[in-house]
Amino acid sequence: MKKQEIENNTSFRYYLRLNERDNARFLDLFERSGAKSKSDFIRHRIFQTPFRVISHDASAVDFYVRLTHINAQIRKIGVLYNQAVRSINVYHSINTARVLLAKLEAYQEKTTSLLEESIRLTEEFNTKWLPK
Repeated sequence: MKKQEIENNTSFRYYLRLNERDNARFLDLFERSGAKSKSDFIRHRIFQTPFRVISHDASAVDFYVRLTHINAQIRKIGVLYNQAVRSINVYHSINTARVLLAKLEAYQEKTTSLLEESIRLTEEFNTKWLPK
């Protein structure tokens, strides 16, 4: 009969290590709680005190990576745009300036499309993942 009681009375142990500061805080909280034992205090804190669980969402990370890549491309195009305008103003003739300005227009169109994609991704993320 004692063997069955032992099998039904299983318990599990968990160990944790605290530094001096954390141990002092733990003992202070334990004394203020009025719990009978440290085990009761820990069980109560774990199972009866509500707390939040934060989960890692892979799709949010994918969104963040794509948006960061788009923003980096926009910055790169902006730097190239500024460099081109400076060089046109300083070094080139009118005919060369026309050719370079045509290239700048292409960069501007690409920047606009990247900004539109960035806005679309942000709106998609907001509708899917942010609470309403």
